[in-house]
Amino acid sequence: DIICVVNLQHNCLDSQCTDIHQKPVRQERIDTSRTRATVKHQPTPNFFLNVYSIHNYDHIQRVVPDTL
Repeated sequence: DIICVVNLQHNCLDSQCTDIHQKPVRQERIDTSRTRATVKHQPTPNFFLNVYSIHNYDHIQRVVPDTL
């Protein structure tokens, strides 16, 4: 059963995600000459969870260790 939904954010700073690539912008399934910067994320177990702004704080508090 699903009790609640949470939003986790990848921690690029501590994960050292610095590898930036230029990716072509697609328009109507065709690559254009314009590009945009894209970050290649590093695998990590570190994420941000803002428990103070979530409606499901009581449920989350039960599963997050006290050391965090």
